[in-house]
Amino acid sequence: MIETEMAVKTARGMLGVPYGTYDCINFIKRILRTCPGGEAGYQVAGTNSLWRSRDLLRRQEGTRGACPGMLAFKVSGRGAKEDVHHVGLVTAENRVIHSSSARGMVVETDLQNGQWHRLAEHRLIAVKKEERNTQKARVCTRDGKLNLRSAPGKHAAVLGKIPGNAVVEVLEETGRDWWKVCYEGNTGYAAAGFLVRIPEEGAEPAEETRMETTSLISGDGQSVVLVGRWRIAED
Repeated sequence: MIETEMAVKTARGMLGVPYGTYDCINFIKRILRTCPGGEAGYQVAGTNSLWRSRDLLRRQEGTRGACPGMLAFKVSGRGAKEDVHHVGLVTAENRVIHSSSARGMVVETDLQNGQWHRLAEHRLIAVKKEERNTQKARVCTRDGKLNLRSAPGKHAAVLGKIPGNAVVEVLEETGRDWWKVCYEGNTGYAAAGFLVRIPEEGAEPAEETRMETTSLISGDGQSVVLVGRWRIAED
């Protein structure tokens, strides 16, 4: 079996190679044929054949939980018209190397950009699975949904909508205002002001995630409880 690090090293060694030299399936076959632990005479007709072959030990919809050494696939159509038309090698949690006809060469790009649809493990490539201590947060919007954007900032393109009360994975805190998150396999940036961290089971909530309450008595004698951090100003 090909070690994960060797598969990734071989793939990165082909960055910039023209698409005319290796298309996506021949790029993968090159790795399978030349890496130590592979098979010099490995054959597969194309990406559709690979997806349906017994060479894949495990298949899944979506790209959540991607690990180095996995194969990523792009798919169009459904049912009898389904076409598995592109394949690449996962090199890191959210990166994939593939021979791109659009770029005209072998490139390494973002896996979680909504264009990759499936993952699989090949019998000849070891998959490096690491346990991740994933931080989670809950979407707390007053109404509607929270935008998932392509970059930090309210002017960045909207990749999708996250429902209120949904739970997301926090991949990176890029600043006070924006966090990089993953929701149902889609990665992007969300406004941090609408995200509340979920403490790990058995752990004390972080200071910033504890919900504070303040009780007030209004002028007409009604009791009001404010949840969160409020500053009361004199009028």
